[in-house]
Amino acid sequence: MNYEIVEPGLGLACASAWNACLDSSRFATHYTGPEFLDEAYFRDKRPFAILATDAATVKGVVTGFFENYDMRCGDPGSPHLCIRHDADVVAVSTTLAAALRAHAGRNTAFISASSWVEIPALQVAGFRGKVVNPPLCTILLDLSKSKDELFRACSETRRNKIRRAIKAGVDVREMDVEKDFDNYYQLYRDWSEERNVPYQPYGLQRSVFEKKGNRLALVARHEGRMIGVSTFRYRRKGLVEYAANVSRREETRARQNDLLLWRGIEWAVEQGCFTGFSMAGSHFFLQKFGGVTQVTWQYSLDRTILRSRHMRESARDGAMRFYKRLPAGIQQRVKKVLRRSGGEAD
Repeated sequence: MNYEIVEPGLGLACASAWNACLDSSRFATHYTGPEFLDEAYFRDKRPFAILATDAATVKGVVTGFFENYDMRCGDPGSPHLCIRHDADVVAVSTTLAAALRAHAGRNTAFISASSWVEIPALQVAGFRGKVVNPPLCTILLDLSKSKDELFRACSETRRNKIRRAIKAGVDVREMDVEKDFDNYYQLYRDWSEERNVPYQPYGLQRSVFEKKGNRLALVARHEGRMIGVSTFRYRRKGLVEYAANVSRREETRARQNDLLLWRGIEWAVEQGCFTGFSMAGSHFFLQKFGGVTQVTWQYSLDRTILRSRHMRESARDGAMRFYKRLPAGIQQRVKKVLRRSGGEAD
């Protein structure tokens, strides 16, 4: 088995073979497809894809980008690694591991790749494997079910909050970029500044929203005022992924975020072409929409001196295990202290 490293500017034949692999994979997402190479968010991060090939057939793919001294191939809530359902998993994963090493170059200090399933061959190839549990893995909904079945699978509390939003007059519709983007961007900036997180430049963010075919943006309004926006990524014949949400904290009593996510799920069912809906996370809010917890795996290769990154990760994992054994009241106090100091506990 061979591999091909693909960067922006690939040809039609390569894209076709790549898509054929994804059409025969269980967990195909927008970020595992050829369009990933043209995603504006990664344009300055040297995006790439590695295709494991057998003759003219693509058997597996992993996509990623470079950030500082890291090579990142997805994250536990949104893995970027797919293997064709009829492929030799050991051969494909061994090939992908060799290609990741080769493409990393001398200056890459840390390589990470997330997977929907355990791949022991990556550990044999020298990568450290770690199972990722809630809240950092994801919740998957089965879109072969009807909207009524999926709604009944939500918790009673979640169903009531969705009904409350509808009764209160919250209106959710697909974004009209020409009419809605400026109001959205102001909301996005306010939301980001309130949480002290960076936000994308106006032009870049608008270019992402203007691109059709793999992203849905839903706008929630109450009494004519925009109070929330949720976005979703998707790949037809694959998964829909919950991508992001911004909302006005002072108006969350309208339960717009509950309704926005539910309308995204309804839209996905109505399309009739998706296999599943991924929450891209598994924290408490998302768990109440039903579905099953999809534990994911993270594989990493630490090339730092004394493997310092793995040492820090192990220390953090140990601290988190200790934190989760604490009584609930003490956990809440720890969270308050961490928020004041700029940290966070999941």
